[in-house]
Amino acid sequence: MLTITSIEWNKVTLIYEDMEFSNAIIPYLTDALVNKDIQLSHKIAIPTFPEDFQILERLEVLMSSQSEVFVVHMSSNLASRLFVAANKEGMMGKGFAWLVTDGLSNFVDTMDPIAIGSMKGVIGLRPYIPKTTALKNFRTRYKRISSMKQNKAATKVNLLGLWLYDIVWGFGMTVERIGNVNSGFLKEMNDRTWLIGILNPSFRGISGILDLVNRQFQPSVFEIFNITGKRNRVIGYWTNGQGTSKNNNSTSRNTPRILQVEEPTRAKWRIGVPSKKGFTEFVNIQSGNKSNDDELPGFSIEVFRKVWDLALTSTTSYEFVNIDGTYDDLCCQVKYQEIHAAVGDISIVGSRTNCVNFTLPYLETGVAMLIKVRHNGPKDMWIFLKPLSWDLWLVIIAICIFIGIVVRVLERRENTEFNGSARKQLSTILMFPCQSVAIPQRDMVVTNGSRLVLVVWIFLALILMQSYTANLSSILTVNQLQPTI
Repeated sequence: MLTITSIEWNKVTLIYEDMEFSNAIIPYLTDALVNKDIQLSHKIAIPTFPEDFQILERLEVLMSSQSEVFVVHMSSNLASRLFVAANKEGMMGKGFAWLVTDGLSNFVDTMDPIAIGSMKGVIGLRPYIPKTTALKNFRTRYKRISSMKQNKAATKVNLLGLWLYDIVWGFGMTVERIGNVNSGFLKEMNDRTWLIGILNPSFRGISGILDLVNRQFQPSVFEIFNITGKRNRVIGYWTNGQGTSKNNNSTSRNTPRILQVEEPTRAKWRIGVPSKKGFTEFVNIQSGNKSNDDELPGFSIEVFRKVWDLALTSTTSYEFVNIDGTYDDLCCQVKYQEIHAAVGDISIVGSRTNCVNFTLPYLETGVAMLIKVRHNGPKDMWIFLKPLSWDLWLVIIAICIFIGIVVRVLERRENTEFNGSARKQLSTILMFPCQSVAIPQRDMVVTNGSRLVLVVWIFLALILMQSYTANLSSILTVNQLQPTI
């Protein structure tokens, strides 16, 4: 956590070994991260003796979750397998940051060389051990003694081994200070008093000054190191009360300066978009075109940009990739990791869910059928009669005759136009309703009763004309396109 806060990473993923020791520490580590305003995006537990596919499954989950910073807390044996698998999956390069707790950092020097080679770039934290002459002489003697044995594998000693050596050495020095004591005196001393007498609150060993608090070692200085291969590079120190610094006051002038650690930037995400000719409102890109990402239009593209800006950090970038082929091919490329994601008017169907995970639909869902249409153009010259049914035509003719008869009865005494021979009167009765609508005149009628009848008729005629026009327009346009089923 000291390294995380000093480098100012605000979101991490915790990977730990599923065992009693780790499970007891994880809640405290989680609370410490929360108190430092560090978001814990995921917690991944790995069994103590996992199969290879179980480790790969966890790594695939981390890849799909867009995690970039990982904190590892597990034994050295399991960590070796984890980092080797992560290196094969391409998760140890640019775009990822790995940190290990002191429980693993103390064993880095004794881990398998293959695992160390896979851990390049990993940052660790462990108690600082000053490079003294006594420590150098001890390592030389230990290496010489190990080479004399048949089993020459153990040529290095880790921090716990140094602490154990100091404890034994301190025990011997305490016995020597006590001097010759008889057995009766030893029996009178209880175990607790004897232990306190042996373990002084503070003493110096080859690993430095050891402070005992509640009979446990409490190192006051920690070193932050970066694994670069065969050797570890110290990039900073942390002291109680002073925090993180570039140099440790207790070291020599040649203390390494802190390495500037940048926030990981993942390589560009490849976002596949389908090449298409129709429905360009969603994605408007043609086959073979290399349009600028900022200029690529389409509703689906705009939705993707908004979601990307809201959900992801600015350190992650993307580029659109033109994909030729079907929508199923586009989904399969996501499955085989040729592209990271796909954007477009991609329908959610059962076969595609086996390849990809769909986001929530951004358009209203429904059921529709897409079929061919049949063009029904005008087939005869009497299409102008189709807007109204034959019954309605007969009613209109009857109303026209009725209006003509009523007006003739009301006007025959006052208006000479309605007098004359029977043929003339019949012509006037039939033509008057049409003439009053088509060529209205002010003095067509004289009596007030005729005017009232004429107003009602004109109002009714206007309604009929509007209905006729609307129906005829529908027949000439919409009704020409009919489904084939």
